Amino acid sequence: MPESPIPLAYQDAVTDHPAIEQWCSTVLAGHSARLLLLGPHWSGKSHAAYAALSRLIAAGYASESITVHQAHDLSRTYQPDMVEYATPVTVVDDLTLSVDLAREPGGPRQADTVEVQAMMALEAGALAEAVDRLTARPNRSWILIASCAEHLVETVGHETAHRILAVAEQAELPPRARPTLPSW
Repeated sequence: MPESPIPLAYQDAVTDHPAIEQWCSTVLAGHSARLLLLGPHWSGKSHAAYAALSRLIAAGYASESITVHQAHDLSRTYQPDMVEYATPVTVVDDLTLSVDLAREPGGPRQADTVEVQAMMALEAGALAEAVDRLTARPNRSWILIASCAEHLVETVGHETAHRILAVAEQAELPPRARPTLPSW
């Protein structure tokens, strides 16, 4: 039996968000669906995306036809054939995380070394290319998870962000309270 694309932490994820309902219905009907989930950290974007994948699998959609990428990992491992021969359904989680972290309040950060900056630029370029190629492919369904449209532009470039915003259903998830850890 193939490994599930859904991490253990999200195995029981459910949602009744209308955009997820529509995305799943479209994919299960055999059509391409594109969804951009937007919202701040801890708004439940990943939960909603994994709930969508769970719904597909529960309805009989083959789990080997689904790929999930963490943006940070994708930026380090990207090869063009990853998109050319991608599964029919792809999720890219935490797409804008690197920009989100760079824009966090807290004052100026110490500058990275030139080598680190060069590596980060290569990784950012790889991620932007991967998303550009994925979102331009016909007959592919995808969910992209980002904090906001402004950070999406900074992450993938103006042209790619414009295409994503033009073709994808957009769902803005409101902030949720962060879970509190018990104090022992």
